[in-house]
Amino acid sequence: MKFINIQELKNKTSEVLRMTQDSDVIVISQSKPIAIIRHFSEDELEDYVLMNHPDFLLQMEKAYQDAKAGKVTDIDTYLDSLKAEDRDAI
Repeated sequence: MKFINIQELKNKTSEVLRMTQDSDVIVISQSKPIAIIRHFSEDELEDYVLMNHPDFLLQMEKAYQDAKAGKVTDIDTYLDSLKAEDRDAI
């Protein structure tokens, strides 16, 4: 993990981005961390966007609350209900 200040980031942006190939870079402003610059591949982009989408986060929170409340369905029952819906749609 490397630390840089904002001025260094401004002056050496390309170099800093290359540094992320090896480790995360933490940006410091007035002796306090303000950002992390992390390398990720093109394949990881879709996962990142999904995991940070507000709708996805709301659905995950709802699912967590349902699980805590015991409102769960086992996978076999759920798959059977999908098959039944498909039959009804025909």
